[in-house]
Amino acid sequence: MSSFLSLQGIRVRIHSLFWLVIFSSVVTGQFLEVITLFVLVLIHELGHVTVARSCGWRMSGIQLLPFGGVAHTDEWGTVPAREEVAVALAGPFHNVMMVLFGYVFYRMGWWSEEWMQYFVRGNALMAGFNLLPVYPLDGGRILQALLSYRFSYRRTLTMSLACSLAGACLILLWSVWGRGWDLNLSVIALFLVYSNWMAFKQRDYQYMRFLMKRSESTVSAHARIVRLQVNHDETLVSVLKRLQKEAYHIVMVRDSRGDWSPLPEEALFRRFFHEKKPDCRMGDLIA
Repeated sequence: MSSFLSLQGIRVRIHSLFWLVIFSSVVTGQFLEVITLFVLVLIHELGHVTVARSCGWRMSGIQLLPFGGVAHTDEWGTVPAREEVAVALAGPFHNVMMVLFGYVFYRMGWWSEEWMQYFVRGNALMAGFNLLPVYPLDGGRILQALLSYRFSYRRTLTMSLACSLAGACLILLWSVWGRGWDLNLSVIALFLVYSNWMAFKQRDYQYMRFLMKRSESTVSAHARIVRLQVNHDETLVSVLKRLQKEAYHIVMVRDSRGDWSPLPEEALFRRFFHEKKPDCRMGDLIA
């Protein structure tokens, strides 16, 4: 079960295991340290929410987990890559700003040097860890956004999630055989391995959301023009897997005589979504 609170119009869900962590911190005398870390996580996630809202994203809320947090939205993969990078960087940026505030408070004599060092270290670790190129961490989302500038979105998902899964496995190995067994890092690494494995298995759902969004919206007049050369016997679904983000596609279909016929991407979406013929041949679209 989870409990809820509202902050700046955003619903914050607190995982039930969070209270177990709080109870454990009271028993071990680390209540203030644990509460501080969760406040840092909340501010980190609010950084994502603030920039996402400024970009017009729909935010469904924030969930605080026993080992971190996540800002929920359905916009990933359906918005420009530059927005995804900006939203992903907003969390670590807020951690950097808190480091500066912590140093100012120390210089003003409000904080002790020991507390300032703990505060700075917590923010630095949070920002640095989140920038690792492992999904769903901020660095993994940035990697996915940058890859989308070069590759088709379907291939971007496959490449980024495969790299993220490998990275998560490396973190798990390090937590066990690094400088002694780190239980907390092992739990986080297992969560990352599971998240990446599930995301990899469900990448076709994310890819389908991308196609649906593209078919329903108008591409910007400044979008790149991409010409795809395909043979007449290629299937529609295989060609759709070659579509890129933030680009308008003109499909050049080569018929059996070797002549080329252009097709706008709208023709592909119409045949796929409205006529529901994903396995038709490209030659059928120019017949």
